[in-house]
Amino acid sequence: MKVKLPLVIALMIFTSACSTIKKTEHGNVDARINNIVWGVISFKGRTLNENDFANGLPRISFNMQDNKISGSDGCNSFMGLATYKGNSIKAGAIASTKMACPGNNIQADFYDILASDHLIWRLDNDNVLRLLVNDAEVMALKERQ
Repeated sequence: MKVKLPLVIALMIFTSACSTIKKTEHGNVDARINNIVWGVISFKGRTLNENDFANGLPRISFNMQDNKISGSDGCNSFMGLATYKGNSIKAGAIASTKMACPGNNIQADFYDILASDHLIWRLDNDNVLRLLVNDAEVMALKERQ
Protein backbone atom coordinates (compact mmCIF):
# COMPACT_ATOMS: atom_id res chain seq x y z
CA MET A 1 0.00 0.00 0.00
CA LYS A 2 2.88 2.37 0.80
CA VAL A 3 4.27 1.98 -2.74
CA LYS A 4 0.90 2.61 -4.43
CA LEU A 5 0.18 5.88 -2.60
CA PRO A 6 3.30 7.73 -3.89
CA LEU A 7 2.56 6.41 -7.38
CA VAL A 8 -1.00 7.75 -7.22
CA ILE A 9 0.24 11.13 -5.95
CA ALA A 10 2.87 11.31 -8.70
CA LEU A 11 0.23 10.53 -11.35
CA MET A 12 -2.08 13.21 -9.96
CA ILE A 13 0.70 15.82 -10.08
CA PHE A 14 1.70 14.79 -13.60
CA THR A 15 -1.84 14.96 -15.01
CA SER A 16 -2.57 18.32 -13.36
CA ALA A 17 0.71 19.71 -14.73
CA CYS A 18 -0.25 18.60 -18.25
CA SER A 19 -3.60 20.31 -17.88
CA THR A 20 -1.94 23.57 -16.78
CA ILE A 21 0.49 23.46 -19.68
CA LYS A 22 -2.34 22.96 -22.16
CA LYS A 23 -4.23 25.96 -20.81
CA THR A 24 -1.25 28.29 -20.90
CA GLU A 25 -0.17 26.95 -24.29
CA HIS A 26 -3.28 28.53 -25.85
CA GLY A 27 -3.03 32.17 -24.85
CA ASN A 28 -5.68 33.09 -27.44
CA VAL A 29 -8.58 31.56 -25.52
CA ASP A 30 -11.17 34.25 -24.85
CA ALA A 31 -13.67 32.98 -22.29
CA ARG A 32 -16.26 35.51 -23.49
CA ILE A 33 -16.85 33.52 -26.71
CA ASN A 34 -15.08 30.18 -26.14
CA ASN A 35 -17.15 26.97 -25.92
CA ILE A 36 -20.44 28.84 -26.12
CA VAL A 37 -23.12 27.87 -28.63
CA TRP A 38 -23.84 31.02 -30.63
CA GLY A 39 -27.05 31.26 -32.64
CA VAL A 40 -26.89 33.28 -35.86
CA ILE A 41 -29.55 36.00 -35.66
CA SER A 42 -28.49 38.02 -38.69
CA PHE A 43 -26.78 36.88 -41.89
CA LYS A 44 -25.38 39.37 -44.41
CA GLY A 45 -27.64 42.11 -43.08
CA ARG A 46 -30.81 40.01 -43.05
CA THR A 47 -32.55 38.98 -39.80
CA LEU A 48 -33.03 35.22 -39.73
CA ASN A 49 -36.26 33.45 -38.81
CA GLU A 50 -35.93 30.08 -37.09
CA ASN A 51 -38.96 28.74 -38.99
CA ASP A 52 -37.04 29.08 -42.27
CA PHE A 53 -34.52 26.41 -41.25
CA ALA A 54 -35.11 22.66 -41.00
CA ASN A 55 -32.88 22.30 -37.93
CA GLY A 56 -33.30 25.67 -36.25
CA LEU A 57 -31.17 28.77 -36.64
CA PRO A 58 -27.58 28.28 -37.75
CA ARG A 59 -25.19 28.07 -34.82
CA ILE A 60 -21.46 28.13 -34.24
CA SER A 61 -19.27 27.07 -31.35
CA PHE A 62 -15.65 28.22 -31.14
CA ASN A 63 -13.41 25.77 -29.26
CA MET A 64 -10.31 27.92 -28.97
CA GLN A 65 -8.22 25.74 -26.68
CA ASP A 66 -8.43 22.80 -29.09
CA ASN A 67 -8.40 24.89 -32.30
CA LYS A 68 -11.79 23.63 -33.45
CA ILE A 69 -15.01 25.07 -34.80
CA SER A 70 -18.39 23.33 -35.04
CA GLY A 71 -22.08 23.98 -35.42
CA SER A 72 -24.89 23.89 -37.94
CA ASP A 73 -25.82 25.90 -41.02
CA GLY A 74 -29.51 25.44 -40.17
CA CYS A 75 -29.64 22.19 -42.12
CA ASN A 76 -26.31 20.36 -41.88
CA SER A 77 -23.94 19.94 -38.96
CA PHE A 78 -20.30 20.86 -39.46
CA MET A 79 -16.97 20.58 -37.69
CA GLY A 80 -13.42 21.48 -38.49
CA LEU A 81 -10.17 22.99 -37.36
CA ALA A 82 -9.63 26.70 -36.81
CA THR A 83 -6.81 28.98 -35.77
CA TYR A 84 -7.61 31.79 -33.35
CA LYS A 85 -5.25 34.75 -33.03
CA GLY A 86 -6.43 37.85 -31.23
CA ASN A 87 -9.84 38.55 -32.71
CA SER A 88 -9.20 36.75 -36.01
CA ILE A 89 -10.56 33.33 -36.95
CA LYS A 90 -9.08 31.20 -39.69
CA ALA A 91 -11.02 28.02 -40.34
CA GLY A 92 -9.27 25.12 -42.02
CA ALA A 93 -11.01 22.29 -43.80
CA ILE A 94 -14.60 21.89 -42.65
CA ALA A 95 -16.55 18.64 -42.88
CA SER A 96 -20.34 18.68 -42.90
CA THR A 97 -23.28 16.38 -43.32
CA LYS A 98 -24.97 16.57 -46.73
CA MET A 99 -28.71 16.55 -46.08
CA ALA A 100 -31.06 18.27 -48.50
CA CYS A 101 -33.26 20.69 -46.59
CA PRO A 102 -36.16 22.77 -47.88
CA GLY A 103 -36.51 26.44 -47.04
CA ASN A 104 -33.94 29.12 -46.52
CA ASN A 105 -30.59 27.92 -47.84
CA ILE A 106 -27.51 29.92 -46.85
CA GLN A 107 -25.08 27.01 -46.92
CA ALA A 108 -22.73 28.14 -49.71
CA ASP A 109 -22.31 31.69 -48.38
CA PHE A 110 -22.12 30.42 -44.79
CA TYR A 111 -19.08 28.23 -45.49
CA ASP A 112 -17.46 30.85 -47.73
CA ILE A 113 -17.59 33.29 -44.82
CA LEU A 114 -16.06 30.78 -42.41
CA ALA A 115 -13.28 30.10 -44.94
CA SER A 116 -12.45 33.78 -45.38
CA ASP A 117 -8.86 34.88 -44.78
CA HIS A 118 -10.14 38.10 -43.20
CA LEU A 119 -12.72 36.87 -40.68
CA ILE A 120 -12.64 38.71 -37.36
CA TRP A 121 -14.98 38.84 -34.38
CA ARG A 122 -16.16 41.61 -32.11
CA LEU A 123 -18.29 41.22 -28.98
CA ASP A 124 -20.56 44.20 -28.34
CA ASN A 125 -21.63 45.47 -24.91
CA ASP A 126 -25.05 43.88 -25.47
CA ASN A 127 -23.35 40.45 -25.88
CA VAL A 128 -23.94 40.29 -29.61
CA LEU A 129 -21.03 38.54 -31.31
CA ARG A 130 -20.37 40.10 -34.68
CA LEU A 131 -18.38 38.37 -37.40
CA LEU A 132 -16.82 40.68 -39.97
CA VAL A 133 -15.03 40.16 -43.27
CA ASN A 134 -13.01 43.13 -44.53
CA ASP A 135 -14.65 45.29 -41.83
CA ALA A 136 -18.18 44.48 -43.10
CA GLU A 137 -20.52 42.60 -40.77
CA VAL A 138 -21.52 39.24 -42.22
CA MET A 139 -23.12 37.58 -39.17
CA ALA A 140 -24.52 38.63 -35.84
CA LEU A 141 -24.83 35.93 -33.17
CA LYS A 142 -26.38 35.66 -29.72
CA GLU A 143 -25.61 33.09 -27.06
CA ARG A 144 -28.19 30.31 -27.21
CA GLN A 145 -30.11 29.79 -24.00
